[in-house]
Amino acid sequence: MRRHGQRQICFLVLLLTVVALFASTAPRNDEKPLRVRLSAVGQVNCSEDSSSVPVIRLSLLLEITNRSDRKLIVARRIGSAWYGYILAKNEQALAAGTYEANPNIDWLVTESDRRSPPTDAPSAEFAILDPWKSLDVYTTVYIPTYPRDALLGNHVIQLNLGTWPHVAPPEQFKESWQKYGALIFEPVKSEPLGFRVPPEKDFTKCVRPEW
Repeated sequence: MRRHGQRQICFLVLLLTVVALFASTAPRNDEKPLRVRLSAVGQVNCSEDSSSVPVIRLSLLLEITNRSDRKLIVARRIGSAWYGYILAKNEQALAAGTYEANPNIDWLVTESDRRSPPTDAPSAEFAILDPWKSLDVYTTVYIPTYPRDALLGNHVIQLNLGTWPHVAPPEQFKESWQKYGALIFEPVKSEPLGFRVPPEKDFTKCVRPEW
């Protein structure tokens, strides 16, 4: 009897360990299927002349990971149709909704946005991500620092990325592509990234080819 009880206890301990491990790695129900991590590739601080608004040009690497247990269809040009950004003093302020900047950015519709993808299967402009696989995307974010030295110091940035780069509604493609995976078409927010804004005296003159 005693040995039988010991086996039961060992089995329960093993079961609880497996459940705890799964819970620590599996995404919660309230989590989005995509995780977007930002890494800074480069930063240029410049202005056209003494009368123009100084600008921070952040070159970023976006690591886009499928956190779900199914295949996801993700546009390779994520954030290219439109994106927004939020600035905060630190991650605590960002979580509390205390923003330093949350601008509305106007975006133009391009000819490629007007062209619809094929309805039978995702084209090459989409990646099909297996569970826990990642896609790397590079992008550049322009942050004006007006009024002068208003953003001096350390900050965090969070991107709000458009995931559907076409004018045509995504719902019809969601249905026709479902055998290849679940189509991502709702906006997704990135994890925050820290960066520093130097004094305006440290800004250089913008080089035209970089714009």
